[in-house]
This record gives sequence, structure tokens and C-alpha cells, in this order.
Amino acid sequence: MSDNDILQLLPEIDEISDASLRSKTAEALSLAIQRGGWTAKNIQHAPVTITWKGCSCNLIEHIRVVTQLCIANYNCLSKFYVANGAPLDWDTVVCGALLHDLGKFTEFTWSAGGVTYSENAHLMRHPLSGAVMAAQCGLPDTIVHLIATHSFEGDASVKTAESAFVRAIDDFAFKCTVFGLEK
Repeated sequence: MSDNDILQLLPEIDEISDASLRSKTAEALSLAIQRGGWTAKNIQHAPVTITWKGCSCNLIEHIRVVTQLCIANYNCLSKFYVANGAPLDWDTVVCGALLHDLGKFTEFTWSAGGVTYSENAHLMRHPLSGAVMAAQCGLPDTIVHLIATHSFEGDASVKTAESAFVRAIDDFAFKCTVFGLEK
């Protein structure tokens, strides 16, 4: 998928202020989508999870919801806290939200029978595979760390303020999606 295709899927990429980080974010998404065998024709079938049936949105929708919630919450918090000494880095939050589930594009695969776990899913769950791909694309350690620690695999790890922020919002959005809390 081209950078333009990625931007069409995830227009929130334009919220990243640093041009180099924007480019590396699109590159990482393109790499993950390509490695997972997803195309423009089937990308909307990429799942958030296949463990729990009845999940109400796809991976692209989930990434967009998490990113938009991070942006809205950052803006709200910044009125009260960021200006008073508890800074969160904007680009780390937005890029991290966009890439937190990067590895899911390779954890799951599309086949004639539908979506299944990929051949390598038993070796690396999405936080690890996503962190590896982000590092391969030259993304900064703060982003690689955020991807690696955004799920329960990162429970024993130190977390930056940005990684804790994105993880909390992702956890809430995931529970809304999986357990139908949006109703």
C-alpha cells in the first residue's frame, strides 16, 4: 500500500507534527500490512481480535478510535496539566496510538476461509512483532517502547507517561469493542 493509501485509511497520521516521524509511521504501517498479506480489498477484514466472537469493529476502526480518543484526551488534559509540568509528548502520543496494534497486521492473516492466526502468531504476539517492525523502520525508542508495553506483555516493564496514557485509552476502547460497552 502506498503512503496515500495509508493516509486514506488513517488520516490521523497528519496530526503528527514531525514530517520524518509521519513518514516513518506510514512506512511502518505499510510494512506491517504488506507482511501480513493485507490488501486494499481485504484490509477492512483485519480484526481487532479473533479470540472473542462478536467484536463490533475492525482493526482500522479500532486504531482510529484509539487515536482520536488519545487526541481528544490529550487536548483536554493539556488545558489543566500539561502546561503545569506534567508533559506528554504530542507526537509520541499520536504516533504511538496509530502504531500500538501494528503487529496485529501480522498476527492475523486473511485466507479463503476468513481470518485466522498467522503462521508466526504463536512465536510473537502483536506487541513484540509491532515493536520489531517499528524499530526496523527507524522509529524512535519511545515509540518502540510504547508498542511493546501497550498490552499485558508489558506489565512488568517500566512505562513512560505516553505509553501508560495510550495503554489506558486502548484498554478502554478494546473493552467497549469486545464487550459492547458502547451501547
